[in-house]
Amino acid sequence: MKFSLSNFFIYSSILFVCCSSCNENRAVTIIKKSIATHGGADTWNSLESFSLEKETWLFFEDGTLETHSIQNIEFRKQPFFEAYMSWVKDSITHKIIFDGARTRYWMGENEIQNEGFLANKKKDVDAAYYVLTKPFDLLQQGKNLKYLGITKLADGSEVETIQVIDGDPKDPSVDIWWYFFDRESFRIIGYRVKTNDHFSMVYNQDWDNSTGILFPQKRESYRVDSLGNHLYLRAKYDFREYSKE
Repeated sequence: MKFSLSNFFIYSSILFVCCSSCNENRAVTIIKKSIATHGGADTWNSLESFSLEKETWLFFEDGTLETHSIQNIEFRKQPFFEAYMSWVKDSITHKIIFDGARTRYWMGENEIQNEGFLANKKKDVDAAYYVLTKPFDLLQQGKNLKYLGITKLADGSEVETIQVIDGDPKDPSVDIWWYFFDRESFRIIGYRVKTNDHFSMVYNQDWDNSTGILFPQKRESYRVDSLGNHLYLRAKYDFREYSKE
């Protein structure tokens, strides 16, 4: 039987689709195991709100301290998303409230009305929530999942790796995330992210399970190159005093 060129392309296309499907299925399986390890979908879905205190140290490339802050944070998941964040800078209290529809910001007693400024502050709120919701929202619609196999991290540990893109993979402005899972427990060891102008690598160093959800307790963030090689320590984070409703 002759194997025509057209048959070859048909066979190749079928093989590609099958491989892509298996690839995504493997990613979904790992994420489901990770969700179970981090507290389970039922526990996460029943969580109406949670609050915490977050301490942040940002560093310049030469290792000197750029900023230090302590934030009080509360997120409400149900019946719709709301957020509250406050901190003190230069003896002035800063406060952000998102009520589900509108973002408001106060610096001391003065409310800031600039729409561009408020839009940026809403991005800060979203980013703060985004990095605390993993792995529970990784299976939401609109996420492009790709299993990449085993990766060796800078400390030599080998981890399961899944690439996640929120949005159109062809859009260069869309961030690309790589999540690294322990091969036995499926805890999230850390993640790497590509933004418009840099790569970062974040490590989960300790955990808090006081709410029934495995939330991060300590993290370190490094600026890295495209291959994941460390360039310098960019940030340290402490998360504490978790509580829930």
